[in-house]
Amino acid sequence: MVAGTAPAELSQHDRPLVGMALMVVSVGLLTMMDGTAKYLAREYPLWQVVWARYAFNLLALLCLLPVIRQAVWRSRRIGLQLLRGITLVTATFAMFLSLKLLPMAETYAIGFLSPVFVALLAGVILHERVDGHRWLAAAGGFLGVLLVIRPGSGMFGAAALAPVAMALTFAIYQLVTRLLGRHDGIHVTMFWSAAVGTVIGTALLPFGWRTPDPAGFGLMAVMGVLGLASHLLMIRAFALAPASLVSPFIYTQIVWAVLFGVLVFGDLPDRWTILGAAVVILAGLYLFRREARRSRGGAS
Repeated sequence: MVAGTAPAELSQHDRPLVGMALMVVSVGLLTMMDGTAKYLAREYPLWQVVWARYAFNLLALLCLLPVIRQAVWRSRRIGLQLLRGITLVTATFAMFLSLKLLPMAETYAIGFLSPVFVALLAGVILHERVDGHRWLAAAGGFLGVLLVIRPGSGMFGAAALAPVAMALTFAIYQLVTRLLGRHDGIHVTMFWSAAVGTVIGTALLPFGWRTPDPAGFGLMAVMGVLGLASHLLMIRAFALAPASLVSPFIYTQIVWAVLFGVLVFGDLPDRWTILGAAVVILAGLYLFRREARRSRGGAS
């Protein structure tokens, strides 16, 4: 699929193969974090799992401060940071709820609508023109989702709305992140994401808390570290290669999800889920190719 992406211009500092490899590892770690959350959600209240994801992420980030050597709490746009943090927490809750209700492969297949939502919402939030190609990709993405949930089947119901909500809120989060990129550095944004998530999660803990045993506590800590490591590797991947080269490798997450789902939870996706995921991914790759061409001044 990557071969179909328009070639990107490389600088002398780029290392595209390393960048692509780091992206694959990054989404693998992210999938492991989500799988850990799915496992924990069977024993612990959902809000406690969300809280642990951010609290331990924040703790791990604070441990890196001597290496970062930056006042990560100093933001030029506090309002945007709070909005970004809130949308990310909402997306995380919807994601963990999806994983609790649905197999991992189905959750990711529907969640891959996020790039399509980004393309459509960019017209509203960033005032970008939404052309026919974006609408075509959106139609393809929704067709793929319909193949996954299959109206009339057991998948079609309230549970399928959770990953759709996750994709929508995650798209808003990505657009706000793009706006913040003009004002704050990466480490500042990562700190505020973890801090906002920790505060919101802590405030909601009274609605659900179960004292974790040593194994549960350890898995919660692992989940936070995996989240931080995944994002750091993703940042490094984008630093080593153009986005048009590394972004399509985000879709390898469906491979990790199938492997994790089969090995840990015994969930084997059916042919309709695989077909629907392929259609959604193709719609996303079509968008990547169009945006790569537009960024170099090609046809729009």
